[in-house]
Amino acid sequence: MTTHNLLLVDDHPITIDAYINILSRLENATIPKHFTTAFSCQEAYNKIRDRNHSQLTLDVAFLDISLPPYEDRNIQNGIDLGILIRQYFPKCKIILLTMHSEPLLLHNAIEKINPEGFILKNDINAQSLMTAYQEIVVGQKFYSTTIHKVLRQDIIKKLDFDTIDCEILALLSRGIRTKDMTDQLELSLSTIEKRKSNIKIQLLVDKGTDKDIIDEAKKIGIL
Repeated sequence: MTTHNLLLVDDHPITIDAYINILSRLENATIPKHFTTAFSCQEAYNKIRDRNHSQLTLDVAFLDISLPPYEDRNIQNGIDLGILIRQYFPKCKIILLTMHSEPLLLHNAIEKINPEGFILKNDINAQSLMTAYQEIVVGQKFYSTTIHKVLRQDIIKKLDFDTIDCEILALLSRGIRTKDMTDQLELSLSTIEKRKSNIKIQLLVDKGTDKDIIDEAKKIGIL
């Protein structure tokens, strides 16, 4: 008998319980659901690896973006987990959930994993979550209302920032020094410095500090 294998990752157990309760209302005698849950990047990483090593499938993954990181594997959030799932389970449909709608985060997530679903938690209720799941499992995409609205704001494109530029901004916002970004980005220090200089020119026009870059990025709504 075919089973839909779902992975639910959120650091709030009550949220996962709610998802299971909602999705269980869609019970189909011919397609039962099996739920695997995790509450951190480390726990999710281990369960993803275990399923892969055991040659078990993974059909749908609900991933909260903000999660306790797994520093040993440099898995910082649900986006990084999505990259891992794409590697091990390329047919798995990924649904990202978040409380944040900053354009930088959304564009970064879409460029890295192109999720089948992208939901702002404030947009969703029980009925719309069931609708999202039903549409996604039959091959459609589902992006919630606010996600669509933010994506229409073409700030990132107008600034001509690519994924690496977005990652540099994100690292700066976390207080990572330029010289320490080489391990995170696998780029030379000179390349990172050139990109950072271009970011500064586009955001500040004139000279400024790392703090000025981050303040301006937050001011225009891309961080």
